[in-house]
Amino acid sequence: MNLTMRRMIASGVFACAALNAAGYSSASSPDAWQALYDTTAQACLKQSGLKKAKVIEGPVLFSNTILYKIKGVWPQAHMKGKTGRVYCLHPYPNGQPEIVDAP
Repeated sequence: MNLTMRRMIASGVFACAALNAAGYSSASSPDAWQALYDTTAQACLKQSGLKKAKVIEGPVLFSNTILYKIKGVWPQAHMKGKTGRVYCLHPYPNGQPEIVDAP
């Protein structure tokens, strides 16, 4: 093995070590992210209070919060079955969802 080849291998090893030290190799798997999205979406749907609630937009990921837009039917009798939309902000990994009306 010549000197150039050794330098290339050494550079690759150091680059991998630097990435590992920066935390890139320990990122969450796609399955872990999907589990987080599923859990937070279900919590938001429940917290929305809407009947037949479903996520219509999202997830939108912020540094420590996930945003969903939810659509469903208002459960109150005086709303006479009108469709409603709400936004849900869910802090993760733990936290209570916060619901606000959406246009």
